Amino acid sequence: MSDAQQGSGQGQGQGYPDPATVAQSHGKPYPPQEQALGETPSVIPDVPVCAVFLFLFLCAAAGHMGLFKFNMRRGKKFVISGMMFGFCFTRICATTLRIAWSCYPDSVRVGIAAMVFVYAGIILLFIANLFFTQRVVRAQHPHIGWSKPFSIALPVLLFIIIGSIICLIVGVILSFYTLSESTLDAIRDIQLYGETLYAIVAFLPIPIVLASVAGRHFNPNRRSIDKFGTGSMRAKILLILISAVFLDLGACWRAATLYLPPRASTNPQTPWYFSKACFYVFNFTIEICVTLAWLALRIDKRFFVPNGAKGPYSYAGGFTFAGEPGNEKIALGNRDSMRHLTGSQASGLNSARVSWGGSRSSLSRASRVSWGGISREDVRAGIGEDGFQPVPYGAFEERIGGDAGFAADDDGDLASGARSHYAAPTAADVGVQGAEAEMGWDPKSGKWALRPVSSTMNLPARPVSTKSGI
Repeated sequence: MSDAQQGSGQGQGQGYPDPATVAQSHGKPYPPQEQALGETPSVIPDVPVCAVFLFLFLCAAAGHMGLFKFNMRRGKKFVISGMMFGFCFTRICATTLRIAWSCYPDSVRVGIAAMVFVYAGIILLFIANLFFTQRVVRAQHPHIGWSKPFSIALPVLLFIIIGSIICLIVGVILSFYTLSESTLDAIRDIQLYGETLYAIVAFLPIPIVLASVAGRHFNPNRRSIDKFGTGSMRAKILLILISAVFLDLGACWRAATLYLPPRASTNPQTPWYFSKACFYVFNFTIEICVTLAWLALRIDKRFFVPNGAKGPYSYAGGFTFAGEPGNEKIALGNRDSMRHLTGSQASGLNSARVSWGGSRSSLSRASRVSWGGISREDVRAGIGEDGFQPVPYGAFEERIGGDAGFAADDDGDLASGARSHYAAPTAADVGVQGAEAEMGWDPKSGKWALRPVSSTMNLPARPVSTKSGI
């Protein structure tokens, strides 16, 4: 006999009925046989309280979805804003169902639906905070944060969390359709495991961030931070830690109430830790505070990283949005910092600044790669989009006939012999005018010209035979 049934047997002698007998007389789905956090709701005070939380979560959902669509129109995809909208949607459903449950307290099916949405929603906040933690670690310790063990740790944890949620939801639903003691004991063990996992996942950002900060502080050979988003790194760390403290407080409370001895649902005396005040404070209150704080502090700006970032120093180096400065890295420390741009290794760039166009192989040292550029005099050659074949850009470089190739004089211009052999067409000659001509659009190939622009010296042009296409 389980502890709950022992308690119910003792309680039956004290004046309240056996919960198993009540459940059997009710029929499937059976009412719960143990007391739980929040109790069965009633019109007063649950309906007005849930109405307030419903309004707040509606506002939060509208705010996060509004920011998500606003950023998408600007070319920025911050998926966590969509995740926050999903969380708010689960809470809207949970509060609405709890209001309905208050009006129909004998409806077990409505109660099951309300409990499922309460269980399923909170984990989205934990996952979002873990993503913030991962970005901070990768910014402070790029080579550790982008290492294979650390990179696969979060996906593995997400897989465990999703599997646990499925087991938890199935167990909760099954508990209303069985009276078997062994099955109910197994379901209770699943609930204990699930709530304990929630508490651990909510707590994880705290030791990870503190270890990252300590490792950087006490490392004499630390490298520069791969900055991302807006705001200081200190503000990002404080936001993660404070959010983790409150989220873990709610998770630990829910887990602790499960570890306490169960009490029969028919017992008229409800422990204070199962009260409705504790339910709303440690669930909806903490969640709406974190959600609104993230909205007000603009996590979409603070924790934004470029789409497709991959590898050390890929958060700040090499990615800019058209017309938007501030996400450009002046000096990339090593070759690996360029791999994310096109998938190739920009081995020729030691100290380079790259914006928008991505890396290309065989570019000279001490050079700067720009998207388009504005100077015809600095143009030497265009590298094809596939990274292998040279591509002529008629609007920007002289086309030379014959097998002699072309050469440059000391000033960086084409030799006079080559100039007289073939006249240099301009952008207007091929019908390209305005901004497109200035930025390097070739209407024949349908591609943008990527051109190395010398920042410290004029480089001689490479001899290219007509067999290569120039």
